[in-house]
Amino acid sequence: MVDLVKLRKKAKEKTAKAIENAVEKAAELVAEVLTPATSTAPDTVPDRPNAEEPRKTAPAAPVPAAQIPRSARDDARQDAPRRDKLAEFLETAGTRRQAGKAEAAAAVAPQLELLTFAIAKEQYAVSIEQIVEIVTPRPVTKIPNAERAIVGIMSLRGMIVTLVDVRSRLGHPEDDEDRPDTRIIVAELGSENIGFRVDRVLRVIKIDETAISPHPVVHNQELDDSIRGVFRAGESLTIFLDLDKLLDGRRASVSVA
Repeated sequence: MVDLVKLRKKAKEKTAKAIENAVEKAAELVAEVLTPATSTAPDTVPDRPNAEEPRKTAPAAPVPAAQIPRSARDDARQDAPRRDKLAEFLETAGTRRQAGKAEAAAAVAPQLELLTFAIAKEQYAVSIEQIVEIVTPRPVTKIPNAERAIVGIMSLRGMIVTLVDVRSRLGHPEDDEDRPDTRIIVAELGSENIGFRVDRVLRVIKIDETAISPHPVVHNQELDDSIRGVFRAGESLTIFLDLDKLLDGRRASVSVA
C-alpha cells in the first residue's frame, strides 16, 4: 500500500528545499550587486625603474549566501518586486505622458463637423447633425396665404419638404435662377423637414470649437442670433450658422390628403 503521509512529507521537504535554494541564489546575486569592492590585487611591476602607475583593484569575491544576515536576504527579496515595478514604469512613462497630453488636448478643444456652402459669394457652415440630404432643385408648389419667407413645398420620395428663403434672411438679394451648382439642403427640425437653396455646396470640414470667433458687429441692425460666429477656412472667412435659429418661425405645417 502507498503511504500517503510519507509522500506528502517528502513533497513538502522537496518544496521547502527548492524555496531555500532559490532564496540563497537570489541573495548571492543581490550581494554581488550591493557589496562594494574591498580587496585589491598586488601592485603591477613597472616597465621602467621608478615608473609610477595606478594601482589596479581586483574584482570583489562574492559573499557566500550563508554569511549574509537573514534580515538582508529578506530585504533583498522585498526590494526585487519594487525594482521590477520601477523599471516597468520608466519604460512606459514617456508613452503615458504623450497619451495624457493628447487626451487633454482633445478634452480642451472638441471638434465640430460642419457642412460648408456658398450663397451670393459668401461662405457659410452648419452642423451636419441635422442634415438629411442634399439634392438638386426640383418643382416647387406655392402655398396660398403662406408667410413671405415660405417659398413653397416639394416632394422628395414621398416626403414633403418645406422650402424657406434663407437668402433674404441673410441679407442677400433674391435670385431664383437655378444654375448647375445650385443645391437644396434638407434638414430635420423637430418633426418637419425644412429645405433651403444654396448656390453651391463646398465640402464637409472638421474644426476645433476654439477656432470659432464671435461675429463682429458694426451696427445694431447687423445683430442676428442665427450667427454663432466666424472662422477661417483656407484663405476665406466662413460664417457659422445655427440652423434652429436660422429657420425659426419659417416652418409650415403642411398636410397631404
